Amino acid sequence: MIVFEHSRCDAHRFALPAGLLRCSAMFVAALGLLPPPALHASDASAADNPSPTAIAADAWETTGWPLMQAYCVDCHNADYAEAEVDLSLLETLAGVQANSELAIHAVSMIEFAAMPPDDSDLPDAEERRQLGDQLDALVYHAACDLRPRPGHTTARRLNRPEYNNSIRDLFGIDFQPADSFPSDEVGGGFDNNADVLSLSTMLMDKYLTAAEDITSKIIVDPDTLPQVNATFAGDTLYILGETRTGSFGQRSITADGMAWFEVDIPVRGEYTIDVMASAQRDGLARVISAMHAADGTLLAIFEHDHRDSGGDDDRESTRMTLDAGTHRFFFRTALQPASEREQLKDDPDWQIGKSVFEPIVNIDDAELEKTRLPKGTALPHDGRIDTEQFPMRYNRFLVNGPSSSTREDLPPGQRKLLAKIPERRGDQYRNVGSAAKDSLRPLLRHAFRCEVGDEDVAPYVSLVERMCDRGDSYYDAMRVAISAVLVSPRFLFRVEVPEDEKTRELAKAGNSVPLTSTQLASRLSFFLWSSLPDKELLDAAKRNELVNSGKRAAQVRRMLADRKSESLGTQFARQWFALGNLESRDLDEFAASSTGELDTSGTLTPEMLSAETEQLFLHLLRENRPIGELLTSETTYVGPELANWYGVDFPAEKAENGYAAVNVGDRGRKGLLGHAGILLITSYPTRNSPVLRGKWILENILGTPPPDPPPGVPTLEETKTASANASLREQLELHRADPGCASCHRVMDQLGFGLEDYDHVGRMRAADDPARRDATGELPGGRSFAGAAELTTLLAQTEQERLAETAVRRMLSFAIGRELRPSDRCFVDAILAETRDENYRVRDLLEQVILSPPFLNHQAELPSP
Repeated sequence: MIVFEHSRCDAHRFALPAGLLRCSAMFVAALGLLPPPALHASDASAADNPSPTAIAADAWETTGWPLMQAYCVDCHNADYAEAEVDLSLLETLAGVQANSELAIHAVSMIEFAAMPPDDSDLPDAEERRQLGDQLDALVYHAACDLRPRPGHTTARRLNRPEYNNSIRDLFGIDFQPADSFPSDEVGGGFDNNADVLSLSTMLMDKYLTAAEDITSKIIVDPDTLPQVNATFAGDTLYILGETRTGSFGQRSITADGMAWFEVDIPVRGEYTIDVMASAQRDGLARVISAMHAADGTLLAIFEHDHRDSGGDDDRESTRMTLDAGTHRFFFRTALQPASEREQLKDDPDWQIGKSVFEPIVNIDDAELEKTRLPKGTALPHDGRIDTEQFPMRYNRFLVNGPSSSTREDLPPGQRKLLAKIPERRGDQYRNVGSAAKDSLRPLLRHAFRCEVGDEDVAPYVSLVERMCDRGDSYYDAMRVAISAVLVSPRFLFRVEVPEDEKTRELAKAGNSVPLTSTQLASRLSFFLWSSLPDKELLDAAKRNELVNSGKRAAQVRRMLADRKSESLGTQFARQWFALGNLESRDLDEFAASSTGELDTSGTLTPEMLSAETEQLFLHLLRENRPIGELLTSETTYVGPELANWYGVDFPAEKAENGYAAVNVGDRGRKGLLGHAGILLITSYPTRNSPVLRGKWILENILGTPPPDPPPGVPTLEETKTASANASLREQLELHRADPGCASCHRVMDQLGFGLEDYDHVGRMRAADDPARRDATGELPGGRSFAGAAELTTLLAQTEQERLAETAVRRMLSFAIGRELRPSDRCFVDAILAETRDENYRVRDLLEQVILSPPFLNHQAELPSP
């Protein structure tokens, strides 16, 4: 049977009073805060004060090994290694140290009661407990009473979510380019495992294509976008009131007349409007005129010099931001000397953007239509215009724009990305290198996650210069340069190596090397955000603050408060609880086989189902709640569809990001074992599977994955049934009659039957449903339960430390990007010791993971020269 109560660092179980203290001392010593404790049995005081290793070795020699000889070694020895397992290698402490993986496997099989098989001599419960505990204690001390090393992490490329998030944070555009990449391999339950993140030719081709696609979206040459370069010559203007046309097409108007035109604006931006006009009445000096919008609002005031009939007209300009659409502009003259303009500042009729000229408001469309001349109309020219009657003339109006720096159809991040645009004369750019360097340096710092110098930026700047020299657009050249950044190994890969001669020498000697502040910035950001460090984190790294525990902790709190930390739900929690398997489920097939008024086939998606569990985990993390509330929380997080599925009201007014917290405790649901997504991935399309559900609990809650079934063991469907109407419990009892099946199914099936309150699509069965009678079971130690609520409460009360240990092991593996090794056991136990008194609060666990030697250090392996 499985000894669920087992605590690997529990002193009273091992009769080692110093055991738990040594966990914390090892942890502190590894951080360099205290000298390491005396660890070796060969110390001078060993005779009087035997070390925990010596105690564990003695217990193994006198009790544990004889039990293994009695029950295991006959079938697993050097001469006859059943299943290629030779347990004789574990006779001594040295053997356990040299074969730690084998020892851990043996502990799992013993505790799980998978071995010995039922057709062999079996140890009683106390003998099994002794054998498992003593071998486990020896494994622990064999690894942890030597100075443990944090272990080597392979250089790893960004996985698909990390790539998508990095592109989002680099350019401010969330368009998920990595969704078209080949799926990432999974190692140790996570797709950020460095040992399985290979780089294929196909993936490299995808990177190249994605880089070109990304840069085409983030940088657009304004010259390729719609522009307005409109000229409204005098003889094409519309005039309200009397008018005359001069010899060169100028339009002369009366003092109370107005000229107007309309123009189509393609995009919001800043436009330049030029007015070529002059006062022509004798005796007039410089005068003012006004420009109004179609609603009469005063838009601009111009000053015009006096010109006689043969002189060039004065040219005045204004710039204004215009929305896309058709705009009408009206121009009138005040015939007031420009010298009096200062006096108009306080005149309520001359306030730009506020004053309204009522005569324009009163003009109706019919009156305006009369001023439009039929196309092709030729106006008669008058060489002798009475300037007293027509004191103002308009030569032409020009509208140009928008300016490239203001137009709103540019990509949202382009202005920030291209911090500087080189001056352009004709087709030639000037000072390209300076502009490119100013734009590329901050991008490279962000993309490469470190400080960059001129030598880092120079190749990319040179590329831009060469392209511009041959006649390419600066914008095209910058697109190519940024594409090169996006396929650089410095962007695609995370490589942590010693950065100075001293640490390189330490690494060559096999010692642990502390990560630099810059390397810690990357570890923190990819752990908490699955993305790049932001500017604030890089700035802190530049100041070398992240090696300071207090300042590092402040950054961690800031990062957890950022919305980007939701990746701990969508990436970490989603993979921990195997919710990615929802993608392979045909939800319509599941829903079609369900019955009842809540059948909503086709409305639920994998995202909706997994979000419930992800949001619960994030809530416990942000509120720093005990890890046990994963099992006991009566609050869950649902969208409208899942609320309908559960039969609860959806409080839309309390929803955030489409999900709202609702209480489902009164409906018998508790914690993640009542989440529809988890119940669905542990079922078949047409029925429940207590085996799959029990296996899921063992793997993801208790951290004790059952061994694979022996070859030739029949599936449940192949097992002979008791009768045509046999219940699932009766069929499984027959299945367990096979000795090859019984050991694994003893506990696994009991756990799974505890969830028979729910059907295969995660809905609570009706109270009179016969299947609910099967929702009973008994765990080792006589712990019985009836129904999912009692099972979750029981697990939370008796298995909280196992759940905490599972959480720590998963967090640490996700954080450092590799599977854990036997020596990592020391660090896991130390984290549990640090958080035990507060009931293993989730944020505390995460912060202790960040404080652990495997996270803060790296046992670098430099290539041979």
